[in-house]
Amino acid sequence: MMPTLGLIEAFDRHGALLARAPITRWPVTVGRGLDCDLVLDDPFVAPTHLRIDRAADGPRTVQVEVLETRNGARLQRKHHGKGERFDWPDGTPIDLGRTHIALRLADTPIADEQALPQFPWRTVAATAALVALVMAVALGSSWLEARDASKYLKSLPGVLLSLLLFLGVWSGMWAVANKVFAGHLQFWRHVRIACTMYLVADAVQLVSHFAAFTFSWETLAHLAYLLMVLVLAGGLYAHLAAVLPRRRVGLAWTVVAVVALGVPAWLGAQWLNRMRLSDALYMSSLFPPSLRVAPAVPVEQFLQETESLRGKLDRRLRDDGHADDDE
Repeated sequence: MMPTLGLIEAFDRHGALLARAPITRWPVTVGRGLDCDLVLDDPFVAPTHLRIDRAADGPRTVQVEVLETRNGARLQRKHHGKGERFDWPDGTPIDLGRTHIALRLADTPIADEQALPQFPWRTVAATAALVALVMAVALGSSWLEARDASKYLKSLPGVLLSLLLFLGVWSGMWAVANKVFAGHLQFWRHVRIACTMYLVADAVQLVSHFAAFTFSWETLAHLAYLLMVLVLAGGLYAHLAAVLPRRRVGLAWTVVAVVALGVPAWLGAQWLNRMRLSDALYMSSLFPPSLRVAPAVPVEQFLQETESLRGKLDRRLRDDGHADDDE
């Protein structure tokens, strides 16, 4: 009986084992043909796709030759076409069509036995803490906006139920996509991403409005929604990276391109429709006067700015009146 020199395996994109063949001699061929050592059932793989050999002068060197194929092979995001040769490092999968193949050599050291996974107490605690913090922030925001204590208490169940429903539906949709593309639900991971995105967005809004009030940076308050767009883009990238972990770089560039093209287009539409870049006409968040660092505006300057604002409002009213007359 010939000794086993290694083992070559094929997996689908979810990591499920498709085929396995022991290596008893070199070279080894991979393809759809029945005369291959490892036969794959993948329409994007050629009848004889690869020839794998182990150099006699380099006991640990495995060399791969791409044969008659139009799709080639991919190793560590580098594409190799027909006729190319390359070295195959230990433990690195090769992509053929929609199949991943891996190689295990008989003389490669075997990793130590791993302990069985225990209940993820830390992950559960982190998820529970994030959900509780999101609920506390939502209740705090509702309390600040409430005008009547009795109405606020009556609205608490609805606020909490709506928040939990939103988190469940949002995370559930991403979990379904995760199951389809990666083979794992990872529902609680998406819950943590959604909670983190909510908390960061709330913190960014609070800091931007606080800085605008403290230093009299009105523009920061008017354009705070642009910072929220960046937070939303970061959260979407985190969800997408969990769904497609092998496409992180491409996903990052896609999100950056969407933001880079979408934000100027939105600003341009705002300017054309309303002659301003923001819907906020003034700072709506007020803080204790003792926190204000910017010097007080003199009364005369305040009155002059008020007059100029009044002139703008009068012109807007006249324009609206002419529009109504035309109709």
